[in-house]
Amino acid sequence: MISEGWRAAIGSVGASAFCWGVAGGVHLGLESHGRARGGTSWGLPEGGGWYEFAWFAGFIVTIYSAPGLLRRTAWWPSLSLSFGAGIGIITVLTLGQGTRYWVAAAVMAAVGVTSPVVNRLWGRHHPV
Repeated sequence: MISEGWRAAIGSVGASAFCWGVAGGVHLGLESHGRARGGTSWGLPEGGGWYEFAWFAGFIVTIYSAPGLLRRTAWWPSLSLSFGAGIGIITVLTLGQGTRYWVAAAVMAAVGVTSPVVNRLWGRHHPV
């Protein structure tokens, strides 16, 4: 059994890595790598390997840990997702100030604000 503290720490690292990777993806932009298997393959340009790795690894860790963070009786583990979103907001706005950076920051802020709200409301309804 994993404690809530460890679960929150793992969620913080995963969400931070994911949001950092997204910030790098917003900064570098996507490029087409030609036709692969009948469709167009997209990815980060050369030099974006660490962002891409953080994006995917952080996504896997966050998706795995998010249900455990949001379905707790304690409210504070859900703040680990807010922490990761905050790291992403700082990173994306440090990398640039264009429209796409502000849109990414707004989406991350919305996710960061809604995670404690989801924790409060998820599975807490009572039948009449």
